[in-house]
Amino acid sequence: MLLRMRLIVIAVVVIASSACWHHHAPNESVASGSATLRVDNRNWQNVDIQVLHRGIESHLGSVNASAVTEIVFPKYLLSDLGEVQLIAHAIGTPYTIRTEVIVLKPGTEVRWTLETDLNRSTIAIY
Repeated sequence: MLLRMRLIVIAVVVIASSACWHHHAPNESVASGSATLRVDNRNWQNVDIQVLHRGIESHLGSVNASAVTEIVFPKYLLSDLGEVQLIAHAIGTPYTIRTEVIVLKPGTEVRWTLETDLNRSTIAIY
């Protein structure tokens, strides 16, 4: 009888605790809370990508020659006004370009196409 009561109590606890547990699907707003940079490197050189934020340059990543890379901006760049400048430097050359100031917000997608002549590169912000 005591064993039966223990089994009933355990069954009730298991059922009650499983009823309280909910599985949540991934929240899309969390995924859209980041900003991304898609770099299409049409240059013949590998290119280093840096960001200038509050006067400090930070390395974001590298893009191989004739390749496309997607980089997620660190969260700290989205704070305050989110004003940044992107810098691309073709490795092994003296060539570097810098964008105008752009504003990053959660969900921003930046597409930067780097041409063989870096001065002809284009940027689009969505």
